[in-house]
Amino acid sequence: MASELKEALEFARVLVLTGARQTGKTTLLREEEPFKSWTYLSLDDLEVLDLALKSPRDLLAVGPNLVLDEVQKAPRLLSAVKMAVDREPKRRFVLSGSSHLLLMKKVSESLAGRAAYVELLPFALGELGELPSTRAGWWLEGEEMEPPWSSPPGELEFLLFRGFLPPVTFLKRERDIFAWWRGYVRTYLERDLLDLARITHLPDFRRLMELLALRSGGLLRVVDLARDLGLPQSTVSRYLNLLETSGLVYRLPSFTRNRAKRVIKAPKVYFLDPGLCAHLMRYRSPQELRPEDRARLLETLVFLNLKVIAELQRGELFYFRTYGGREREVDFVLEIGGQVLAFEVKSRSRVGLSEAENLRFLREVTPNFHRGFVVYTGDEIRPLGENIYTLPWWCL
Repeated sequence: MASELKEALEFARVLVLTGARQTGKTTLLREEEPFKSWTYLSLDDLEVLDLALKSPRDLLAVGPNLVLDEVQKAPRLLSAVKMAVDREPKRRFVLSGSSHLLLMKKVSESLAGRAAYVELLPFALGELGELPSTRAGWWLEGEEMEPPWSSPPGELEFLLFRGFLPPVTFLKRERDIFAWWRGYVRTYLERDLLDLARITHLPDFRRLMELLALRSGGLLRVVDLARDLGLPQSTVSRYLNLLETSGLVYRLPSFTRNRAKRVIKAPKVYFLDPGLCAHLMRYRSPQELRPEDRARLLETLVFLNLKVIAELQRGELFYFRTYGGREREVDFVLEIGGQVLAFEVKSRSRVGLSEAENLRFLREVTPNFHRGFVVYTGDEIRPLGENIYTLPWWCL
């Protein structure tokens, strides 16, 4: 990731690094070249925040190249950064924060044409197995479907329960994992969220998080959420926007660039990390996972891995679903360089030709269809048709 950030700074004067809490942004910016030799300022420091609010130009004068962390706390700083890079084109800035700054209107307006945006996500499965980022998405090219490693990085149920944010991946005991996620959610609700907005009733916000966890991977219907929570639709929409701005929840858009005539346009919703999802489902151990929740968490895991690959390969991620008559659904559609790859997720160890039926349909209505995969809990890669294969979950 550090090399990609350096490449971005060759053409952009400002690099906006976003991502949820604990994805490793601060560690990367303080320990990797060239950033560790830059002046690092965090707006978590009250003195730095005070100067950023009162005299942003003075703050930006402390060094030629600056890393400004938690920048969402002082929106006025953005105008000063814009003026600085316009005045001195050779200067470089990295702006970072626990919020998805790309979704914050003030950032996109202030830095239009000057900034490159990179999102830092939790670990992918390959990173747990120390797979180089150059091998991410190994199934994109080549005729031989040979994975770069031969065994999973751990038991599926344990990984789904534990999650993939860097600090939690070092934990082994179930009670430690549960305590870590409890602290994570509490810190988000009591600190990070209040940096973004005034929430008058935090229990309602938490209830929405728990309900979304139970519906991760489902269609996002605000009217249903509002009814089930007993809250106004406007409040639920606002809370959803805050979760998305925080990088904890994502809306997955519908794939419409195909010849199918009746395609559902509403987005699906996913949590960032299956471990967070499992915690919000109130699981205390992987042994407790119910089959239906295991399936939901597995789909969330696949979402995370494809999201990482889309970020690395500059691709876009969608889902596909038709309506009327015989409905067809494909869990994920990844578009990279004009090629379409499709993924159907099955939480079982054996799959047959029938599980690839919707992939075959998508292949017929998508001119640039490249490959399709049925991701499952088995351990073999085998063909299910022309350019359609089974794919063990750990081979993502």
